[in-house]
Amino acid sequence: MTGTVAVVAVAVAAAWIARSQQTANGTTSALQTSGPLIARGYTEAPAGTVMIANDPNGGSVLKELRIKEGQTVKRDEIIAVMANYPTAEVGVKIAENNLLKAERTRDTILKGTRVVNIQLEEDALKSAIENERLSTMRRNRSGKPPEEKELEVWLAEQSIKNQRASLELSKRRLAIDLEQNAVDIIRLEAALDQALRIRDESLVRSPIDGVVTQINSRQGEMASGLGIAKVVDMKKLRVFATVDELHLPRLKTGAPVEVTFRGSPTVYRGKIAIDPMTVKREKRSEADLGVASVRQIEVEIQADGGVTFPAILGREARVTFL
Repeated sequence: MTGTVAVVAVAVAAAWIARSQQTANGTTSALQTSGPLIARGYTEAPAGTVMIANDPNGGSVLKELRIKEGQTVKRDEIIAVMANYPTAEVGVKIAENNLLKAERTRDTILKGTRVVNIQLEEDALKSAIENERLSTMRRNRSGKPPEEKELEVWLAEQSIKNQRASLELSKRRLAIDLEQNAVDIIRLEAALDQALRIRDESLVRSPIDGVVTQINSRQGEMASGLGIAKVVDMKKLRVFATVDELHLPRLKTGAPVEVTFRGSPTVYRGKIAIDPMTVKREKRSEADLGVASVRQIEVEIQADGGVTFPAILGREARVTFL
């Protein structure tokens, strides 16, 4: 009889638990199809977060840190200077001076003084030719012996020939020097580009517009393996809410939501950014039927056009799915 009573008691308890579960399931189904769905979440910007590291070629020691937590930075703004910067800066100055010297040589000497000298040689040659024509006319009228006249003609021709050869040599030398100078300028421009690249490697710049939310390295220290700093583009701030997977059918891209944040009564309009795909498993507390696990999904929510969420990471939010 005792055994029979125990079996009956177990059966009654099982029937009561089954009815309770059916009632709970019915209530859950009703909640799914009617009324707003409310969930908790937090703010984060994974798509707009970058960890900024130094270039190893720029040195491993942080010489100068130009930012602090909470500071707003612009894209390409210098946030830190590494130890190799002073040497690299001297290299840039030397390369700039060498290039400037070659350019001035081309403009001042090769295209200035040398060209003027060649023009003077050309004028001198023209004058010599005209003088020889005049001398020939006088020579023909003179009573000098033919041998003497022939010698004067030969000497005049040799003089003009030498002047012409000197002029051609000056022109060839100028052309060769200009060509060599052009090669030198190309080489020096490449050297300057390399020096600028080396200097730039020692300057750490922000790759995005954003806010400095974390600093991992301090001035005078070795750069951390985690990077120098974390910068977040607050324009890409999102709210991530955790919802039971039972509500998955109603969580569609573009579905409207309302968001409020802890400590503020302001209501922000938003929408589901993408269909939720991530499933998370979390343990419930132990109950009479043992340890159960609930499957939850993470919903990404973005603000509507013209609406901006408060620029605070990790802020707790209350999300109402309409």
